[in-house]
Amino acid sequence: MTRMPLLLPPLCGEVRLDHQGTRRVCVLDLDHPDEHEDVRGDRWEPPSLTLERLNRTWGATHRIAWTGSLWMATHRDPRAHWRTQIEHTPDQLEERLRRYSGHPPIPPSRPSRERPPGPE
Repeated sequence: MTRMPLLLPPLCGEVRLDHQGTRRVCVLDLDHPDEHEDVRGDRWEPPSLTLERLNRTWGATHRIAWTGSLWMATHRDPRAHWRTQIEHTPDQLEERLRRYSGHPPIPPSRPSRERPPGPE
């Protein structure tokens, strides 16, 4: 009796580091539509979405980069006291940015298209 080989679908394989710097690999199917998930069941959003979110929040004061394994923020002002921060996770990066830079700047409001009521 011959056994049929067990065929598994290709895995995603997206890698991230956890808070301790341990490598975590996504074990979901290659074409999964949502967040990544490792063997422990920890989930994370795709790095492209995280980068977009961090740039929306911190982009006015910092250049944000994803190296493929680490998250990096460099202050745009070369005279800043604490210029560069490198962390394993985006949560750690944001916590450090708040510690050394304060809260993220509030983006300027867009001018209203409506004219305020007043004398004509």
